[in-house]
Amino acid sequence: AARSPGLATQHHLSAQRRNTAGRRPRTDQDRSRPAAPKMRAVASVLAAVAVVQPDGVAARAKFQDSWGKFCGVPDCYSELGLFPNATKAQIRRAYRSLSLEHHPDKNPGNDVALKKFNRVARANEVLTDDEQRKKLDYYTENPGEYWSLYGSYVETKYKPKTDIKVVLVLLLLFASLLQPALQYSKYMEYKKALVQAAKAKAPGGGADVLKLRADADAIVEAKKKATKKGAGPKMTAAEEKQTLHDTLHDLVAKSSLPPEYAFPTAKDNLILKVVSLPLSAYQASQRSAEIKAKIANGDALTDDEAQEVIEGYLGGADAWDDLSAPEQSSLLASKAYVKANFDAWEAKRGDEAAAAPKSPSKLRQRKIASK
Repeated sequence: AARSPGLATQHHLSAQRRNTAGRRPRTDQDRSRPAAPKMRAVASVLAAVAVVQPDGVAARAKFQDSWGKFCGVPDCYSELGLFPNATKAQIRRAYRSLSLEHHPDKNPGNDVALKKFNRVARANEVLTDDEQRKKLDYYTENPGEYWSLYGSYVETKYKPKTDIKVVLVLLLLFASLLQPALQYSKYMEYKKALVQAAKAKAPGGGADVLKLRADADAIVEAKKKATKKGAGPKMTAAEEKQTLHDTLHDLVAKSSLPPEYAFPTAKDNLILKVVSLPLSAYQASQRSAEIKAKIANGDALTDDEAQEVIEGYLGGADAWDDLSAPEQSSLLASKAYVKANFDAWEAKRGDEAAAAPKSPSKLRQRKIASK
């Protein structure tokens, strides 16, 4: 006969009382006790199984783009919700769907959506580039090689820690200290060469060198006569040579040298030149205006003013220096600072050069010599 529901319930309750008879109820202290040693051993075995692959080889470390060379963390495939074997068509579809969902126009003021939109765009850029995707797949399969990207993708940016104005001032100070030293070195080299040319009486040195030697000889001769009249010993050949050397150095130091070889002075300092540049430019413009006014009024110019104007016609001071002394004198005497006079002198010079007989070529000279 079937039991009634009431009898079944009573039977279940009596069986439950028999199973729990003689047992103390569990307290919070029991629940906080550590697991039994056997349970701890089982847990450690399960952890080892999770770390070790079936063939006994340690599990491969998961690739993480920690330096953000591709998409950062998470990786590009995860950003688009794709697997690594996804095709380009699947990548484009996923990109279009996600970019429309997180587009800034649809989510104004949502920084999270904007960040996701940018990451999705970066993932699409990497995965649709065959070279970039090939690198990503390689480092995903070989995460231990990821460190090599650091040396290949280092980007350097110039970010000065000091104000650029301070840097420029320091550079100007350094140049202002270096410039006098270089100028003094040029002065000493030129002085040495000039003294040596005067000692050798080199005709190629020009009239200035010959005059310098003549002045030095006159001073040495006067000193020799003074020693003869005195009661002391006469000047020996070595002393005479040394006296000539010292006299030449003194005369060169007192003479006016070309500006590029002159002894450095305070007015040649680079800082002073930079500071006084506006004033110098103003003075030069004023001088040029005065010279032009003199020429327009028909007034005579000094030799320096005339030379300055003629150098401008010739194309610079170097062209003036290339002229011979008679040519320079001819230009100054003919008042070539007037443009019409200079044009006439230049035309005459061209005619003389054209009328001059041409020297035969080297081949022609050989033929004449063979005959």
